[in-house]
Amino acid sequence: MPKVKNEYLENKRNQILDAAFAVCKRKPAYDITMTDIVLETGMSQGGVYKYFNNIDLVLAALIDKSNLQGNYIEQIDKIMESGNAPNINLHNLFLVSEQYFSDMLISYNKVLFELSTFFAYHPERYERINKNVTTSSTFEYLTQCASRIIVSGVENGYFMPVMPVNDILAFIIASFDGIIRDVTLSKCYSGNSVPKSGFVFHEKNLIHCLYASTMYLLGKNHKER
Repeated sequence: MPKVKNEYLENKRNQILDAAFAVCKRKPAYDITMTDIVLETGMSQGGVYKYFNNIDLVLAALIDKSNLQGNYIEQIDKIMESGNAPNINLHNLFLVSEQYFSDMLISYNKVLFELSTFFAYHPERYERINKNVTTSSTFEYLTQCASRIIVSGVENGYFMPVMPVNDILAFIIASFDGIIRDVTLSKCYSGNSVPKSGFVFHEKNLIHCLYASTMYLLGKNHKER
C-alpha cells in the first residue's frame, strides 16, 4: 500500500480516537457510544465504522494509545540494563513512575481509571476489549521490573527486608493503585460526589514517600545512592 495511503488511513484513525478521547472527558469512558464518536468527529457513520465497527475496538485502541505515550518502556529498559546497584535502579524506576503518573494525569488517567473500575464488575467486557489490545501496560511492566530488582537484591543479600518479600511487593502495588485512584479522583473530578479528605494529593510527593517506605522495608536508607 502506498505511503500516502497509509498516512491517510492512520490520520483518519487518529482523528476518530481523538474524538473518542474528547467524549471521554465529558462522559465516563464505559458510557461512550459509537453515536457519540460519530457526532464528535463530524464524519458520516460509515466513515467512522470503516475504521472501528464497534465501541470495544475504540476502547482497545485508546488503551493502546495510553500504553504508547512517552518512551517509558525504553527508559525502564535502560535502567534495567545499566548495571547500577539495586537501590539506584529502584530509585530511578520510582523517578520514571513519578513522571509517568504526572503525564497520565493530564491525558489518559481518567479513561483508564473508569475502565478499570468498570472491568472489575464486568469481566466479560474486559475480555472482549483486552483481546484487541496490542501493547503492554507501562505500569505493569514498571512494577514487574521493580519486583525483579527487589527479589534479586534480596536473594544476593543486598537488601535485608524487615518483612516478607511478597508482603513488600503487595504493599508497593497496592500503594501505587491507591495513589493512582486518589490523585485521579482529586484532580480529574469535581463536585460534591468526590469525598474531601482535607489532604492535598500530589503524585510526586506520594511516590517519593512510597520509595522511602520501600527502602525502609528492604533494610536500606532511602538517602543512600
